[in-house]
Amino acid sequence: MRALAAAVLLLALAACSSGDAQESSASEPGFEVPTGLSLSDPGTEKKVRESMAVAYPSADDEAGTALTLGVARIDKVPRRDLSLFTVPEGMQPYYVRVVMGNRGPAAAEFPEGLPWWLHLAGDVLVPPTATPAGLTACAAPKVGASFAAGQTAKGCLLFLVPRGTAVESVDFQPGDVTTAVRWRP
Repeated sequence: MRALAAAVLLLALAACSSGDAQESSASEPGFEVPTGLSLSDPGTEKKVRESMAVAYPSADDEAGTALTLGVARIDKVPRRDLSLFTVPEGMQPYYVRVVMGNRGPAAAEFPEGLPWWLHLAGDVLVPPTATPAGLTACAAPKVGASFAAGQTAKGCLLFLVPRGTAVESVDFQPGDVTTAVRWRP
């Protein structure tokens, strides 16, 4: 079932076109957007299992590129998955399964890691936690500091959230809060 959901999301990312994404009302991007692809504006919200295309790092960057992004699932981590690891007291771990594709024209550079965040109630942003070695149930997307045009990656991000705190969205935020796009559960 997970493989089917990931395959459907990958197909949606590959087909992301003007009908699938909110068309940008901003001026023309500083880079050439691939034919048939419409970029979503910062602030765009989708539901989990939907995809969108965004300019990265920003639309006005001449060295920018178009990324297709999707969030396939948000799941509380089953206790058995982390039974061999120490989870800080009072924290609830979550798996967030994401899909990314670089549609070009340039490589995407991630010198500080992937800009995915979990947005919690109270307007709190939580970065992903490093996945412990040996945790096979949640392997991070294979994206290095540079993500070449034409590459696609899917994987899992691990987040630790204070118990009882509501998850409002999964955000991809390459800059300040005004650059975020988000997926609501």
